[in-house]
Amino acid sequence: MSVSRLARALVALALVLAPAAPHAAAAPHAGSRATAAPRNLLQNPGFERTMPGQDWMPSNWDTSDAGMTTVFFGRDSLAPHAGHYSVSIANTSTLYHMGHNWSQTLLVGKETWGKEAVLSVWTRSAGVQGRAYVLLQAYRDTCTKMSRIWGVTREEAMDRLGIVAIADPAIELGWKRTQFRDAQTDWVRREARIYVAPGTNVLFVRCGLFGVGQVSYDDASLTLEAPPPAPVYPAGKNLLVDPDFEGSGDDWEWVIPPYEGARLEPDSEYAHSGHLSIRGSHMHDGLVNTRMGMAQVFPGRGLGGKRLRISGWFRTDSLTGGAYVRVYCQTPTAQAASPGVGLLTDTYDWRQVQSEVDVPRDAVEIWAWLAFNAPATGTIWLDDARLEIVGPASGDTTGAKPAKARTAKRAATHH
Repeated sequence: MSVSRLARALVALALVLAPAAPHAAAAPHAGSRATAAPRNLLQNPGFERTMPGQDWMPSNWDTSDAGMTTVFFGRDSLAPHAGHYSVSIANTSTLYHMGHNWSQTLLVGKETWGKEAVLSVWTRSAGVQGRAYVLLQAYRDTCTKMSRIWGVTREEAMDRLGIVAIADPAIELGWKRTQFRDAQTDWVRREARIYVAPGTNVLFVRCGLFGVGQVSYDDASLTLEAPPPAPVYPAGKNLLVDPDFEGSGDDWEWVIPPYEGARLEPDSEYAHSGHLSIRGSHMHDGLVNTRMGMAQVFPGRGLGGKRLRISGWFRTDSLTGGAYVRVYCQTPTAQAASPGVGLLTDTYDWRQVQSEVDVPRDAVEIWAWLAFNAPATGTIWLDDARLEIVGPASGDTTGAKPAKARTAKRAATHH
């Protein structure tokens, strides 16, 4: 980052809590049988080793680069969970919605397929206003794989492979973000789990922050376990968590592009039912067309061969972008999506929109969206979402179309 050493120190001093005593590892119970711990796939998981000549930068880890002087990435010994060091992110501005994060990229092979990857990270919050998170992602991403093997940037790897940006073949096969909004905490263990689908060759680990304040991370681990049985979903039950937005919202992906001033936030002035809805506003100042809204992701196991219906209630005031509901189903090689019907524009009181899709039998990931196109003028409210199984698939579930590059499953989430 371009922030001076003095500025970094001032930001850290202003936000960090008083040092807490490091937590010692518990000793094994006398007489207990020793078992081999699962192998940690992460390099430098305790942030103890540094890059040569850069004391603040732990080796094997990367930082997001938003080009903003309001965010500070640090490594210090003030209050680690264990060992001598932890890392932190401190941010002082929410003008742009960005997921500032520490990350590590791992190349994996067939030995991981069919297993459950478990990410565990210890976190400590200080003055957080927003949402901190740990995120685990699985991709089939040849460009990233070859960039690491060749030791070049991803863009250079694409050039060598003869791939243009609009034909980027990266396919997302797994995603789990665990979010937390505690303002002040001591060290707390956070966890995220995903099923590693066949075809995965890259895993991404991210520890980040949406909002202001400071969050510290330490003692990360990524291990592999035998997967649990595929979940059984009853027909007719709403599969979404917090579907009416009356809770914290931490089970949702808040998809906000980095437009200046763009906002998604709880609103108590208008609600279809209950006390709260989600209001989208100030989303006009953007150059790239994308989508904005609320989404939840499900593993495909247990949903293949089913017919899903998604519905949601929308209220609009002079909206120009168009609002809709949609389900995206990702397989290892292709994508199916429900029709984008019921596109709402202009001004409406509460209206329900719904759409259905047959889930491919080999689906590995399902994304359920309440969305609207951006950039757009006007204001929109979202409420009372529902995703349910309405029965077995009614048509052919083996012929999903090939997925386009970096398909719209995770558009504009910015990690």
